[in-house]
Amino acid sequence: QWTSLCMSLGIEGFYVAVCGGVEDLSAPKLFFSPKGEMFVRAVLDIEPRRLALKFESFVISGLEEVLHDNQVTSTVQMNYDNYERKVVEWFGVELIGWPTDLLPIRNPGHIGGRDQVQKLLNALTTKASYWKKLSEEELRRRIVLNGERQARGENVYKPHKKCTLQGTEKSPATVAPNTDASDLDDSDGGNMA
Repeated sequence: QWTSLCMSLGIEGFYVAVCGGVEDLSAPKLFFSPKGEMFVRAVLDIEPRRLALKFESFVISGLEEVLHDNQVTSTVQMNYDNYERKVVEWFGVELIGWPTDLLPIRNPGHIGGRDQVQKLLNALTTKASYWKKLSEEELRRRIVLNGERQARGENVYKPHKKCTLQGTEKSPATVAPNTDASDLDDSDGGNMA
């Protein structure tokens, strides 16, 4: 139906529909017109099916509900790459019951094939995996343990990106009026000779 609609009206687009909660076990439905698929791949830099999986894991994980219930009102995005610092330590919540053979906690799009994703989905839908608010003492203990693990060489925290110099070295802002081009020496960074 969507294909014929796109062809008859000359429109482009995409839709992704996933189950709305743990009680709904509907399979994801998705459609991408040729240009819609090209947009998702080129601009969003993600495979269309992976977009659907990410959306489904976001909807089902329940992170937003736990944070809302605990008066955390800012918009939250799951940070799998730096889970301990950006989720556990920052918001004081942790994901309990993540399947042990799928550890460490990481983006569902990177845990493997369909069987692994289905196992994680089952854990989330049956509430075997759920979000828990940490007490102040639990949070303090977790921060100390994370620091100790990092000191032992475990990669608990994702390293910060290194700053890179953008562009080339800048030339002097002004050149004296009595200086001609032959007086400038490029080998010393553009300083006047």
